[in-house]
Amino acid sequence: INDSQGHAVGDLALVEVSRRFQRLLRKEETLARLGGDEFVLIAEGANQETAAMIAERILHALCAPMQLSDQATHLSASIGIALYPDDGDSVGDLIKHADIAMYRAKAMSGGYRFYQAAMGAALQERLGLARRLELAIEQGQLHLHYQPRVALASETIQGAEALLRWHDDEFGEVSPAQFIPIAEERGLIGPLGDWVIAETCRQMAQWHEQGLVFPGTIAINLSALQLHLPDMVDKLLARIDSAGLTTDRFEIELTESSMMADPAAAIAILDQLHGAGFSLAIDDFGTGYSSLVYLKRFAVDNIKIDMSFVSDMLSDRNDAAIVATIVAMSRSLGLRTTAEGVESAEQAEALLQLGCDFAQGYHFGRPEPADVFARRWLKPVRAKLWES
Repeated sequence: INDSQGHAVGDLALVEVSRRFQRLLRKEETLARLGGDEFVLIAEGANQETAAMIAERILHALCAPMQLSDQATHLSASIGIALYPDDGDSVGDLIKHADIAMYRAKAMSGGYRFYQAAMGAALQERLGLARRLELAIEQGQLHLHYQPRVALASETIQGAEALLRWHDDEFGEVSPAQFIPIAEERGLIGPLGDWVIAETCRQMAQWHEQGLVFPGTIAINLSALQLHLPDMVDKLLARIDSAGLTTDRFEIELTESSMMADPAAAIAILDQLHGAGFSLAIDDFGTGYSSLVYLKRFAVDNIKIDMSFVSDMLSDRNDAAIVATIVAMSRSLGLRTTAEGVESAEQAEALLQLGCDFAQGYHFGRPEPADVFARRWLKPVRAKLWES
Protein backbone atom coordinates (compact mmCIF):
# COMPACT_ATOMS: atom_id res chain seq x y z
CA ILE A 1 0.00 0.00 0.00
CA ASN A 2 2.84 2.40 0.86
CA ASP A 3 4.41 1.84 -2.58
CA SER A 4 1.24 1.98 -4.67
CA GLN A 5 -0.96 4.44 -2.73
CA GLY A 6 1.43 6.37 -0.50
CA HIS A 7 2.42 6.33 3.16
CA ALA A 8 -0.61 8.36 4.25
CA VAL A 9 -2.96 5.66 2.98
CA GLY A 10 -0.68 3.02 4.52
CA ASP A 11 -1.05 4.72 7.91
CA LEU A 12 -4.85 4.71 7.53
CA ALA A 13 -4.70 0.98 6.82
CA LEU A 14 -2.70 0.34 10.01
CA VAL A 15 -5.23 2.32 12.06
CA GLU A 16 -8.16 0.37 10.61
CA VAL A 17 -6.39 -2.98 11.11
CA SER A 18 -5.69 -2.06 14.74
CA ARG A 19 -9.35 -1.18 15.29
CA ARG A 20 -10.52 -4.47 13.84
CA PHE A 21 -8.07 -6.47 15.91
CA GLN A 22 -9.04 -4.60 19.10
CA ARG A 23 -12.70 -5.48 18.53
CA LEU A 24 -12.01 -9.22 18.45
CA LEU A 25 -9.79 -9.35 21.56
CA ARG A 26 -10.84 -11.26 24.67
CA LYS A 27 -9.80 -10.34 28.21
CA GLU A 28 -7.03 -12.97 28.32
CA GLU A 29 -5.51 -11.68 25.06
CA THR A 30 -3.06 -8.78 24.63
CA LEU A 31 -2.31 -7.09 21.30
CA ALA A 32 0.76 -5.01 20.43
CA ARG A 33 2.28 -3.64 17.24
CA LEU A 34 5.90 -4.68 16.80
CA GLY A 35 6.60 -2.25 13.98
CA GLY A 36 5.78 -1.74 10.32
CA ASP A 37 2.88 -4.01 9.47
CA GLU A 38 3.66 -6.65 12.12
CA PHE A 39 1.53 -7.27 15.21
CA VAL A 40 1.93 -9.72 18.10
CA LEU A 41 -0.93 -11.22 20.10
CA ILE A 42 -0.33 -12.91 23.47
CA ALA A 43 -3.04 -15.40 24.48
CA GLU A 44 -2.68 -16.65 28.05
CA GLY A 45 -3.38 -20.36 28.59
CA ALA A 46 -4.06 -21.04 24.89
CA ASN A 47 -3.46 -24.52 23.49
CA GLN A 48 -3.07 -25.46 19.83
CA GLU A 49 -6.82 -25.63 19.20
CA THR A 50 -7.45 -22.26 20.86
CA ALA A 51 -4.56 -20.67 18.95
CA ALA A 52 -5.99 -21.90 15.65
CA MET A 53 -9.39 -20.39 16.54
CA ILE A 54 -7.74 -17.05 17.36
CA ALA A 55 -5.92 -17.08 14.02
CA GLU A 56 -9.18 -17.78 12.20
CA ARG A 57 -10.79 -14.81 14.00
CA ILE A 58 -7.96 -12.54 12.88
CA LEU A 59 -8.16 -13.68 9.26
CA HIS A 60 -11.94 -13.25 9.28
CA ALA A 61 -11.58 -9.70 10.64
CA LEU A 62 -9.68 -8.75 7.48
CA CYS A 63 -12.14 -10.29 5.01
CA ALA A 64 -14.22 -7.15 4.49
CA PRO A 65 -12.59 -4.50 2.24
CA MET A 66 -11.30 -1.30 3.83
CA GLN A 67 -12.41 2.07 2.55
CA LEU A 68 -9.12 3.95 2.51
CA SER A 69 -9.09 7.44 1.08
CA ASP A 70 -11.30 7.16 -2.00
CA GLN A 71 -10.99 3.46 -2.81
CA ALA A 72 -11.75 0.04 -1.36
CA THR A 73 -8.66 -1.99 -0.44
CA HIS A 74 -8.45 -5.71 0.36
CA LEU A 75 -5.88 -6.92 2.88
CA SER A 76 -4.76 -10.38 3.89
CA ALA A 77 -2.55 -11.64 6.71
CA SER A 78 0.16 -14.22 7.34
CA ILE A 79 0.16 -15.58 10.92
CA GLY A 80 2.85 -17.56 12.73
CA ILE A 81 2.04 -19.34 16.00
CA ALA A 82 4.47 -20.43 18.74
CA LEU A 83 3.30 -22.17 21.91
CA TYR A 84 4.78 -21.99 25.42
CA PRO A 85 6.69 -24.01 26.58
CA ASP A 86 6.96 -26.41 23.61
CA ASP A 87 8.32 -23.79 21.18
CA GLY A 88 10.30 -21.71 23.67
CA ASP A 89 10.45 -20.73 27.33
CA SER A 90 11.42 -17.09 26.87
CA VAL A 91 9.77 -14.10 25.22
CA GLY A 92 12.60 -13.80 22.73
CA ASP A 93 12.42 -17.43 21.61
CA LEU A 94 8.64 -17.39 21.28
CA ILE A 95 8.64 -14.22 19.16
CA LYS A 96 11.51 -15.54 17.01
CA HIS A 97 9.76 -18.85 16.40
CA ALA A 98 6.40 -17.21 15.72
CA ASP A 99 8.21 -14.98 13.22
CA ILE A 100 9.70 -18.03 11.49
CA ALA A 101 6.26 -19.65 11.25
CA MET A 102 4.82 -16.38 9.92
CA TYR A 103 7.34 -16.33 7.07
CA ARG A 104 6.41 -19.91 6.22
CA ALA A 105 2.74 -18.85 6.10
CA LYS A 106 3.69 -15.91 3.90
CA ALA A 107 5.57 -18.20 1.52
CA MET A 108 2.40 -20.32 1.29
CA SER A 109 0.31 -17.27 0.27
CA GLY A 110 -1.03 -16.40 3.69
CA GLY A 111 -3.14 -18.03 6.38
CA TYR A 112 -1.52 -19.37 9.54
CA ARG A 113 1.18 -21.91 10.41
CA PHE A 114 2.38 -23.42 13.68
CA TYR A 115 6.09 -23.33 14.37
CA GLN A 116 8.08 -26.50 13.68
CA ALA A 117 11.77 -26.92 14.40
CA ALA A 118 12.52 -27.75 10.74
CA MET A 119 11.29 -24.31 9.74
CA GLY A 120 14.29 -22.68 11.39
CA ALA A 121 16.83 -24.22 9.03
CA ALA A 122 14.72 -23.33 5.99
CA LEU A 123 14.38 -19.73 7.15
CA GLN A 124 18.12 -19.42 7.78
CA GLU A 125 18.77 -20.56 4.21
CA ARG A 126 16.18 -18.09 2.93
CA LEU A 127 17.73 -15.24 4.93
CA GLY A 128 21.15 -16.24 3.63
CA LEU A 129 19.86 -16.14 0.06
CA ALA A 130 18.36 -12.70 0.72
CA ARG A 131 21.71 -11.34 1.97
CA ARG A 132 23.60 -12.82 -0.98
CA LEU A 133 21.01 -11.49 -3.44
CA GLU A 134 21.32 -7.96 -2.08
CA LEU A 135 25.09 -8.24 -2.48
CA ALA A 136 24.73 -9.65 -6.01
CA ILE A 137 22.58 -6.68 -7.06
CA GLU A 138 25.04 -4.18 -5.55
CA GLN A 139 28.12 -5.82 -7.10
CA GLY A 140 26.63 -6.67 -10.50
CA GLN A 141 26.84 -10.45 -10.10
CA LEU A 142 23.57 -11.13 -11.95
CA HIS A 143 23.39 -11.78 -15.67
CA LEU A 144 20.87 -12.22 -18.45
CA HIS A 145 20.40 -15.10 -20.86
CA TYR A 146 18.40 -14.77 -24.07
CA GLN A 147 16.05 -17.38 -25.54
CA PRO A 148 14.86 -17.00 -29.14
CA ARG A 149 11.19 -16.69 -30.08
CA VAL A 150 10.73 -18.44 -33.43
CA ALA A 151 8.00 -18.00 -36.05
CA LEU A 152 6.57 -21.49 -36.56
CA ALA A 153 5.70 -20.94 -40.24
CA SER A 154 9.24 -19.95 -41.27
CA GLU A 155 11.32 -21.22 -38.30
CA THR A 156 13.12 -17.86 -38.24
CA ILE A 157 13.83 -15.81 -35.15
CA GLN A 158 11.25 -13.11 -34.43
CA GLY A 159 12.45 -11.85 -31.08
CA ALA A 160 13.76 -13.19 -27.80
CA GLU A 161 13.08 -13.22 -24.08
CA ALA A 162 15.58 -11.82 -21.56
CA LEU A 163 15.80 -14.26 -18.64
CA LEU A 164 17.48 -13.41 -15.34
CA ARG A 165 20.17 -15.79 -14.07
CA TRP A 166 22.14 -15.83 -10.81
CA HIS A 167 25.16 -17.95 -9.95
CA ASP A 168 26.25 -17.49 -6.35
CA ASP A 169 29.60 -18.68 -4.99
CA GLU A 170 27.90 -20.06 -1.87
CA PHE A 171 24.57 -21.39 -3.20
CA GLY A 172 25.53 -22.18 -6.80
CA GLU A 173 22.91 -21.70 -9.54
CA VAL A 174 19.82 -20.20 -7.91
CA SER A 175 16.52 -20.49 -9.76
CA PRO A 176 14.44 -17.33 -10.36
CA ALA A 177 11.57 -19.27 -8.76
CA GLN A 178 13.62 -19.10 -5.54
CA PHE A 179 15.06 -15.61 -5.58
CA ILE A 180 12.25 -13.54 -7.16
CA PRO A 181 9.84 -14.19 -4.22
CA ILE A 182 12.69 -13.35 -1.82
CA ALA A 183 13.34 -10.11 -3.71
CA GLU A 184 9.66 -9.21 -3.38
CA GLU A 185 9.60 -10.00 0.36
CA ARG A 186 12.77 -8.03 1.11
CA GLY A 187 11.90 -4.95 -0.94
CA LEU A 188 14.56 -5.73 -3.56
CA ILE A 189 12.26 -6.15 -6.54
CA GLY A 190 12.55 -2.46 -7.46
CA PRO A 191 16.37 -2.37 -7.82
CA LEU A 192 16.37 -5.88 -9.30
CA GLY A 193 13.83 -4.88 -11.95
CA ASP A 194 15.75 -1.67 -12.68
CA TRP A 195 18.91 -3.72 -13.27
CA VAL A 196 17.15 -6.09 -15.69
CA ILE A 197 15.70 -3.20 -17.70
CA ALA A 198 19.01 -1.30 -17.77
CA GLU A 199 21.02 -4.38 -18.77
CA THR A 200 18.55 -5.33 -21.52
CA CYS A 201 18.71 -1.81 -22.92
CA ARG A 202 22.52 -1.79 -22.73
CA GLN A 203 22.73 -5.11 -24.58
CA MET A 204 20.26 -4.09 -27.29
CA ALA A 205 22.22 -0.86 -27.85
CA GLN A 206 25.51 -2.77 -27.99
CA TRP A 207 24.20 -5.20 -30.63
CA HIS A 208 23.05 -2.22 -32.68
CA GLU A 209 26.48 -0.58 -32.37
CA GLN A 210 28.10 -3.85 -33.50
CA GLY A 211 26.00 -3.75 -36.68
CA LEU A 212 23.87 -6.75 -35.72
CA VAL A 213 20.19 -6.97 -36.67
CA PHE A 214 17.85 -7.96 -33.85
CA PRO A 215 14.56 -9.01 -35.47
CA GLY A 216 11.30 -8.51 -33.60
CA THR A 217 11.02 -7.50 -29.95
CA ILE A 218 12.95 -8.29 -26.79
CA ALA A 219 10.66 -9.50 -23.98
CA ILE A 220 11.12 -8.40 -20.36
CA ASN A 221 9.21 -9.94 -17.45
CA LEU A 222 7.55 -7.73 -14.84
CA SER A 223 6.42 -9.22 -11.51
CA ALA A 224 3.17 -8.41 -9.75
CA LEU A 225 4.90 -6.00 -7.36
CA GLN A 226 6.83 -4.26 -10.14
CA LEU A 227 3.59 -3.69 -12.00
CA HIS A 228 2.27 -1.51 -9.17
CA LEU A 229 5.45 0.35 -8.21
CA PRO A 230 5.00 4.14 -8.43
CA ASP A 231 6.46 5.77 -11.56
CA MET A 232 7.23 2.32 -13.00
CA VAL A 233 6.22 3.31 -16.52
CA ASP A 234 8.12 6.62 -16.37
CA LYS A 235 11.29 4.87 -15.17
CA LEU A 236 10.95 2.27 -17.92
CA LEU A 237 10.57 4.95 -20.59
CA ALA A 238 13.54 6.92 -19.21
CA ARG A 239 15.80 3.84 -19.33
CA ILE A 240 14.86 3.06 -22.93
CA ASP A 241 15.26 6.67 -24.05
CA SER A 242 18.69 7.02 -22.40
CA ALA A 243 19.87 3.95 -24.34
CA GLY A 244 18.78 5.54 -27.62
CA LEU A 245 16.10 2.89 -28.18
CA THR A 246 12.36 2.99 -28.85
CA THR A 247 9.52 1.24 -27.07
CA ASP A 248 8.43 -0.70 -30.16
CA ARG A 249 11.53 -2.89 -29.71
CA PHE A 250 10.23 -4.20 -26.37
CA GLU A 251 7.54 -6.61 -25.23
CA ILE A 252 6.47 -6.53 -21.58
CA GLU A 253 5.42 -9.92 -20.16
CA LEU A 254 3.09 -10.11 -17.18
CA THR A 255 1.74 -13.27 -15.61
CA GLU A 256 -1.95 -13.96 -15.65
CA SER A 257 -2.06 -14.11 -11.83
CA SER A 258 -0.33 -10.73 -11.42
CA MET A 259 -2.98 -9.01 -13.52
CA MET A 260 -5.92 -10.75 -11.87
CA ALA A 261 -4.74 -9.71 -8.39
CA ASP A 262 -6.15 -6.23 -9.12
CA PRO A 263 -7.76 -6.23 -12.59
CA ALA A 264 -8.88 -2.59 -12.52
CA ALA A 265 -5.37 -1.34 -11.68
CA ALA A 266 -3.86 -3.73 -14.23
CA ILE A 267 -6.11 -2.40 -16.98
CA ALA A 268 -4.99 1.17 -16.27
CA ILE A 269 -1.28 0.26 -16.26
CA LEU A 270 -1.58 -1.90 -19.39
CA ASP A 271 -3.34 0.93 -21.21
CA GLN A 272 -0.50 3.26 -20.20
CA LEU A 273 2.16 0.82 -21.41
CA HIS A 274 0.33 0.09 -24.65
CA GLY A 275 -0.18 3.78 -25.29
CA ALA A 276 3.57 4.32 -24.86
CA GLY A 277 4.23 1.86 -27.69
CA PHE A 278 5.11 -1.36 -25.88
CA SER A 279 3.92 -4.75 -27.08
CA LEU A 280 2.28 -6.64 -24.20
CA ALA A 281 2.03 -10.36 -23.47
CA ILE A 282 0.24 -12.50 -20.89
CA ASP A 283 2.76 -15.09 -19.67
CA ASP A 284 1.90 -18.61 -18.43
CA PHE A 285 -1.63 -18.31 -19.82
CA GLY A 286 -4.02 -20.99 -18.62
CA THR A 287 -2.49 -21.44 -15.17
CA GLY A 288 -4.38 -18.59 -13.46
CA TYR A 289 -8.01 -17.62 -13.17
CA SER A 290 -8.56 -15.06 -15.90
CA SER A 291 -12.06 -14.00 -16.72
CA LEU A 292 -12.80 -13.65 -20.42
CA VAL A 293 -14.55 -10.40 -19.52
CA TYR A 294 -11.23 -9.00 -18.33
CA LEU A 295 -9.18 -10.64 -21.08
CA LYS A 296 -10.93 -8.65 -23.79
CA ARG A 297 -10.30 -5.44 -21.79
CA PHE A 298 -6.58 -6.06 -21.25
CA ALA A 299 -4.57 -4.18 -23.89
CA VAL A 300 -2.41 -7.20 -24.77
CA ASP A 301 -0.99 -8.36 -28.10
CA ASN A 302 0.36 -11.82 -27.36
CA ILE A 303 -0.81 -14.84 -25.36
CA LYS A 304 1.93 -17.18 -24.14
CA ILE A 305 0.62 -20.73 -23.68
CA ASP A 306 2.08 -22.28 -20.54
CA MET A 307 4.50 -25.14 -21.09
CA SER A 308 2.52 -27.40 -18.74
CA PHE A 309 -0.08 -27.74 -21.52
CA VAL A 310 2.39 -27.89 -24.41
CA SER A 311 4.63 -30.61 -22.96
CA ASP A 312 1.96 -33.35 -23.05
CA MET A 313 -0.28 -32.08 -25.85
CA LEU A 314 0.67 -34.98 -28.15
CA SER A 315 -0.27 -37.64 -25.60
CA ASP A 316 -2.97 -35.99 -23.48
CA ARG A 317 -6.25 -35.14 -25.20
CA ASN A 318 -7.17 -32.65 -22.50
CA ASP A 319 -3.94 -30.69 -22.93
CA ALA A 320 -4.34 -30.81 -26.71
CA ALA A 321 -7.88 -29.45 -26.40
CA ILE A 322 -6.73 -26.65 -24.06
CA VAL A 323 -3.94 -25.58 -26.43
CA ALA A 324 -6.30 -25.65 -29.43
CA THR A 325 -8.90 -23.61 -27.53
CA ILE A 326 -6.37 -20.96 -26.43
CA VAL A 327 -5.07 -20.59 -30.00
CA ALA A 328 -8.59 -20.35 -31.48
CA MET A 329 -9.76 -17.88 -28.82
CA SER A 330 -6.68 -15.71 -29.29
CA ARG A 331 -7.11 -15.61 -33.06
CA SER A 332 -10.75 -14.60 -32.68
CA LEU A 333 -9.65 -11.72 -30.42
CA GLY A 334 -6.92 -10.66 -32.86
CA LEU A 335 -4.10 -11.76 -30.56
CA ARG A 336 -0.89 -13.62 -31.43
CA THR A 337 0.05 -16.84 -29.62
CA THR A 338 3.42 -18.14 -28.43
CA ALA A 339 3.83 -21.71 -27.18
CA GLU A 340 6.34 -22.16 -24.35
CA GLY A 341 8.40 -25.27 -23.69
CA VAL A 342 8.45 -26.68 -27.25
CA GLU A 343 10.95 -29.54 -27.17
CA SER A 344 10.32 -31.56 -30.34
CA ALA A 345 9.67 -31.14 -34.06
CA GLU A 346 6.39 -33.03 -33.62
CA GLN A 347 5.13 -30.49 -31.08
CA ALA A 348 6.18 -27.62 -33.36
CA GLU A 349 4.33 -29.14 -36.33
CA ALA A 350 1.17 -29.78 -34.28
CA LEU A 351 1.20 -26.18 -33.02
CA LEU A 352 1.69 -24.87 -36.55
CA GLN A 353 -1.31 -26.87 -37.75
CA LEU A 354 -3.42 -25.39 -34.95
CA GLY A 355 -2.48 -21.86 -36.10
CA CYS A 356 -0.05 -20.96 -33.29
CA ASP A 357 2.22 -18.11 -34.37
CA PHE A 358 5.44 -18.45 -32.36
CA ALA A 359 7.29 -20.90 -30.15
CA GLN A 360 10.01 -20.94 -27.50
CA GLY A 361 11.74 -24.02 -26.19
CA TYR A 362 14.77 -26.28 -26.31
CA HIS A 363 13.79 -27.59 -29.76
CA PHE A 364 14.72 -24.19 -31.17
CA GLY A 365 17.20 -22.87 -28.63
CA ARG A 366 18.04 -22.80 -24.94
CA PRO A 367 18.52 -19.54 -23.02
CA GLU A 368 22.11 -18.48 -23.74
CA PRO A 369 24.55 -15.72 -22.70
CA ALA A 370 24.48 -12.63 -24.91
CA ASP A 371 27.63 -13.46 -26.89
CA VAL A 372 26.56 -17.05 -27.62
CA PHE A 373 23.05 -15.92 -28.56
CA ALA A 374 24.41 -13.27 -30.91
CA ARG A 375 26.75 -15.67 -32.73
CA ARG A 376 23.94 -18.12 -33.35
CA TRP A 377 20.97 -15.89 -34.08
CA LEU A 378 21.95 -12.34 -35.04
CA LYS A 379 23.14 -11.39 -38.51
CA PRO A 380 25.11 -8.28 -39.56
CA VAL A 381 23.36 -5.45 -41.37
CA ARG A 382 23.72 -5.94 -45.10
CA ALA A 383 25.46 -3.08 -46.86
CA LYS A 384 23.27 -1.39 -49.46
CA LEU A 385 24.77 -0.81 -52.92
CA TRP A 386 23.67 1.87 -55.31
CA GLU A 387 24.55 2.16 -58.96
CA SER A 388 25.77 5.61 -60.06
